[in-house]
Amino acid sequence: MANKDWLLVSLLGLFWGSSFFFVEVLLKYLSPFMIVYLRVCIASIFLILFICIKSVKFQFTFNNFFNLSIMSLLNNIFPFLLITFGQQTTTGGLASILNANTSFVAIILASLFLPFERLNLNRVVGISIGILGVVIAIGYQNIFQLKNDDLGKYLIIIATVSYGFAGVWGKLRLHNLSPIIAATGMLTVSTIILTPYAIINHLEEIYSLNFYIFKYAFIFAIICSVFAYFLYFKILESAGAGNLLICTIIIPPSSIFLNAFFLDQNITTNEYLGLVVIVLGLIILDGRLFKKIIH
Repeated sequence: MANKDWLLVSLLGLFWGSSFFFVEVLLKYLSPFMIVYLRVCIASIFLILFICIKSVKFQFTFNNFFNLSIMSLLNNIFPFLLITFGQQTTTGGLASILNANTSFVAIILASLFLPFERLNLNRVVGISIGILGVVIAIGYQNIFQLKNDDLGKYLIIIATVSYGFAGVWGKLRLHNLSPIIAATGMLTVSTIILTPYAIINHLEEIYSLNFYIFKYAFIFAIICSVFAYFLYFKILESAGAGNLLICTIIIPPSSIFLNAFFLDQNITTNEYLGLVVIVLGLIILDGRLFKKIIH
């Protein structure tokens, strides 16, 4: 990759890593549902404005709407809600560490459902090491002991499964849409799905929003969804999808640093060790370093 691409990949990792920090801040003032709703609503408005200004052409069909609806559930609504609810009982740092397993889950599911995706040696080794990292981060003694304080960890792991299915669905059903249309469609449909529930159950919370809280929600949506998507598309164009895996490696350290520096959150020895093992698994999963070693 060129130096410019390394910068873009690093920025994307930082932006996505900051999402766990913003959730931690907003949970002090808003319900998990409202955090997710504001994120998708604000981001969808900006992306709709962008495609209108750029006169991006797309064909609206029932089939596209159906596929985008499923994608919005798998890639936005379910994982966003699961992670945000999960962070009520766990730290942003640990949440980002567990979320890094999305790549492992995505590859396992892709090998099961996509005929052109196969598990090779570096993928099997990388996934195995990644799973070991999760066990270390959570603590092997806590794996089968589900307590109220541990629920958040498992919600975040379920979110990675949702992201994995989203990757499979996107490859199967959304390959005919441009990335910007797919992103705008997902966030817009997410907003449409969540709005009735927001009006019925959270209208008072919406009315009680003040400028200070809305400011954080606005920055959260713009950085972690709008800017992040633009960076994502630019990286796809200039460096290719294969280099996006590097973002996953950058996300946990970014989140841990932001939460430690601004919120004084500590990370346990187990979580540090788990992070190191998961990052090692991701590096092996990437394949380039692994191939150099075995050759």
